[in-house]
Amino acid sequence: MEENSVEKPPGRFWRAIIFTILFVLPFGSLFYLYSGRSFHRKAVAELEQIAKVSDFQLKNQENEVIHPEDFRGKVTIVNFLPTNLVEAKSLTDRIAKVHRSFDETDDVLFFSFIVADSSQTLLQTATKLGITDHKQWFLLGTAPEAWSHLAKDVYHLQNPVGGV
Repeated sequence: MEENSVEKPPGRFWRAIIFTILFVLPFGSLFYLYSGRSFHRKAVAELEQIAKVSDFQLKNQENEVIHPEDFRGKVTIVNFLPTNLVEAKSLTDRIAKVHRSFDETDDVLFFSFIVADSSQTLLQTATKLGITDHKQWFLLGTAPEAWSHLAKDVYHLQNPVGGV
C-alpha cells in the first residue's frame, strides 16, 4: 500500500525559529554593534581629556630640562613620590618592577616627581631610591607648591598621596 506523502507546512515553532534566525538575530547584532561603537566613542573622548598634560618645564637628576614635548607620542608612567624617603623607596621599588619590563623600550618613559631644590639633590635622591637608568627614568624636582599643582592640575589626580 502506498502512503500519501504530502508534506505538512512547517508548524508555528519552526516558523518562529526561521523568523528569529532571519530577522531578529541580525537586527539584534546590528543594535549591539552600534551601542558598542557609541560606548567606544564616549570612552575615547574621556581618555583624550585625561591624557592632556599642561605645559611644564622641570630639571631632572642630570640637570636636563624636561617638558611635555620631550615625551609626545610615548607612553609615560608617572608617579608622585612623598617627601618621606622610606615611603618613597617603597613606591620606587614597586615602580622598578614595571621599569624592568620596559627597560629596553624607547617608547616608554618613567617620571617620578619629588620635592627637591636642585639637580644635585635629585641625583643624590635618585641614588638613594635606586633609580639608575637616567635615560628612561627621570626624577623631576619641584617646589612644594608645584608638586601639588602638577599632581592635581597637570596630571589630574584626584587625591595625590604622600605629598607635602
